[in-house]
Amino acid sequence: MNKKISEDGNRILFETDNEDEYLLQFTDDVVDAAGHVKGNVKNKGAVCCRVATHLYKVLASYHLPVRLKSQKSENELVVKKAALFPFYVNLSYEKSDDGTEAPKIEFDLIEDGKTETVEMKALSSSGAATEAQVVEVRRFVLKMNVILKDFFRRRNLQLLGFRTQFGVLPSGKVALCSELTMDSCDIKDVNSRRKFTTTYVLSHLDSAAELYDEALNAILY
Repeated sequence: MNKKISEDGNRILFETDNEDEYLLQFTDDVVDAAGHVKGNVKNKGAVCCRVATHLYKVLASYHLPVRLKSQKSENELVVKKAALFPFYVNLSYEKSDDGTEAPKIEFDLIEDGKTETVEMKALSSSGAATEAQVVEVRRFVLKMNVILKDFFRRRNLQLLGFRTQFGVLPSGKVALCSELTMDSCDIKDVNSRRKFTTTYVLSHLDSAAELYDEALNAILY
């Protein structure tokens, strides 16, 4: 068994025999915002793996660097090794006075095991990333927003927001280094108003397997 590197409840990262790769395994656990496992859904890992693979490929097709190498099994990805930035990027939407929505970006800096929402300039001043890297991350997030909004719109889905993490590949490129699934990307069916979010799943655990299958069909087909 390969050495486990990290685990966050939704995913487990393992070393492999290839020094340039990791094995990423999706679990069937449903985890709340505090990181507590609240349930287990038999198809969750497989659905998240397929959705993550598909969205990685969509973004890569628009020349956005990603760490995906390949899908190894129904719930496992092979990914490139990367040095992750110690912060998460959250994109949501806020309405202006004229009723239109504009993307809002927030940064959650991780220091000494604690997470704090900070201004963009604090990321470079804290040493989390260089100023140029932070600017590039912000540019990538805005680009992801445009791509994903259009991708979901064409499937009668509305993007509500996403949470993601970037890092540096061995090549030196800044790249998307976290997987977009229902754990990190919130969407809503425009027609039924059904939300495909972790919060919604947690309140409907009895029908969660059907929800994940419905999300998969809506996103992939």
